[in-house]
Amino acid sequence: MSLTTSALLLSAAALVHALPPSVPLHLDKGFWFGDFTVGQQTFTLPIDTGSFAILIEQGKYLPSPTSQQTNLSEFIQFNGASEDGTGPAEETPSFVLDDVTFAGVTVSKFLVGNITVGDPLPGDGVAGFSPPASDFSGGDPTQSSGQGLIETLCDSGVVSPCQFGLTLGKDGNGTFIFGEMDTSKISGEVTTVPTTPRDSWTVRNTSEADSPLLVVDGKSFGQIRAGFDSGSPNIIGPLDQVRTILQSVGYNISQQTDDSGITVALGTYDCSRAPARFGFSFPPSSAIHYIDAGANVLNRTADGKICTANVLGTSTVGPADWSIGQTWFQGRYVQHDLDNNTISFADLAE
Repeated sequence: MSLTTSALLLSAAALVHALPPSVPLHLDKGFWFGDFTVGQQTFTLPIDTGSFAILIEQGKYLPSPTSQQTNLSEFIQFNGASEDGTGPAEETPSFVLDDVTFAGVTVSKFLVGNITVGDPLPGDGVAGFSPPASDFSGGDPTQSSGQGLIETLCDSGVVSPCQFGLTLGKDGNGTFIFGEMDTSKISGEVTTVPTTPRDSWTVRNTSEADSPLLVVDGKSFGQIRAGFDSGSPNIIGPLDQVRTILQSVGYNISQQTDDSGITVALGTYDCSRAPARFGFSFPPSSAIHYIDAGANVLNRTADGKICTANVLGTSTVGPADWSIGQTWFQGRYVQHDLDNNTISFADLAE
């Protein structure tokens, strides 16, 4: 029997419990993880605002008494699926219907991607929290982009208004918060930017003048198309532009090309020098929101002398396309509003 994503969203039943004030998250090897129960198994999944579905890594999902097979599948490609951010991943999940529990709330008959062929992923898979996915099936009834957990909880009335926040601390501890921003946890002004309604939390700009700006050490490197992605360990940008910027601040370029022809570039520098500060500005505000200095270093050599910057260039993204990864999230409260298609953020209170 063929099932469509839209029908599943309407039929999914949420067993409502009082949502906790916050759900703990922890940082490990470049990714922020939370606990999810699928069927009778508990999985540790990275919280990924750059993707949509719940996916379980190949070989880890076991059918439960509540699981049902479907004839739906999908092909998905990820950037930055490894600890150093350089590893892309290709996944082919076969979707099943099963119970999914997060934060004490269970959604029955939820569409879960059981990866049948795929590259290694962090933890046990992926927990996607991007906006609703577009239909890329081309009319093929066996293809599906999956089902969004946050969208389903909102449609079921469990989460209202349809918002969630991530507070990702500088100490490796964070929280997932349902509903409106808890202003008691922030310091300073809140910045709000409009975002696209589907597929990703990408800043929606109406003209070149209101496009986000990439800023390095106070110098603007021009307008960019920026998306917020908690599931990426790096700041990711176009290969040529990243190389130019890294060289302009005196970094050495470390570059590699894999068997599929994907080229990535990272910058290395002497750890004794002050690292370059990478940040973003969102007009009409002129404020620059930099990556926290403590999150700026991807890794150091064993002797502690050579550092690698947490900025990655890749040939898989188009000109001016930048992904604002979890390093930028650290030390901030980032609020995601699906009702109004906005992202808001502010510094976390100390």
